[in-house]
Amino acid sequence: MRIAIIDDEKSQADILYSICSAYFHEHKQDIPIDCFSDGTVFFDSFKENVYKIAFVDIFMEKMNGIAVAEKLREKDRDIIIVFVTTSPDFMMQAFSVHAFHYITKPYKAEQIYKVLSDASSFISDNSRYIEVVCDRQNTLISLKEIVSVESDAHYIKIGVVSGITYRTRMTVTEFIELTDNDKRFITVNRGVVLNADYIKGIEGSVCTTGNGERFPIKIREKTRIEQSIREYMFKKIRENQRR
Repeated sequence: MRIAIIDDEKSQADILYSICSAYFHEHKQDIPIDCFSDGTVFFDSFKENVYKIAFVDIFMEKMNGIAVAEKLREKDRDIIIVFVTTSPDFMMQAFSVHAFHYITKPYKAEQIYKVLSDASSFISDNSRYIEVVCDRQNTLISLKEIVSVESDAHYIKIGVVSGITYRTRMTVTEFIELTDNDKRFITVNRGVVLNADYIKGIEGSVCTTGNGERFPIKIREKTRIEQSIREYMFKKIRENQRR
């Protein structure tokens, strides 16, 4: 894991750097922290998947923090973005780029510690993988990237966010067991499992995912499917609130 601090006010960047360093020192973790004076400097040296967390100041002269976050989200949709600012006025815009947190200055060590702890837990959850055999090769697939799973004779097809489909010899039941019965995966029809995080809606006998794919569902099971989705989402929200 590597952390980026993007703030054109050096004194504030130094304070945040010190607090983050102290947190990781207490947890006996050697985590690199890089400071950048503005978004332009950051993107000049940007490489995808290098940084897991980015603290971004909103009020910067050359490139404001919202613009930095929008560009960053285009390049790396998984990075955790934490806005830091002197004013809460831009909080709604912060959520539009799926910001993880919004911190107002002056910094409080306990607040930064809480954000780092929550982010570390989030990253740990996002690192869950399953290993399957595709084309005689072992392949790791991140659970959070899986959109759909469909039976295909003695195989299953695993569709992921990027559009790639993996075909492996396995049953849907074996897939569910492999995920440790992860509640985000909901059976919507015989041999069809969808990730609740990507379900956009259900109309009639069709379930639509965020990427536009449509899957038929069992009408008799519609109430059960909708209830399973609600329960999963409710649990997810409550867990996020407790962090």
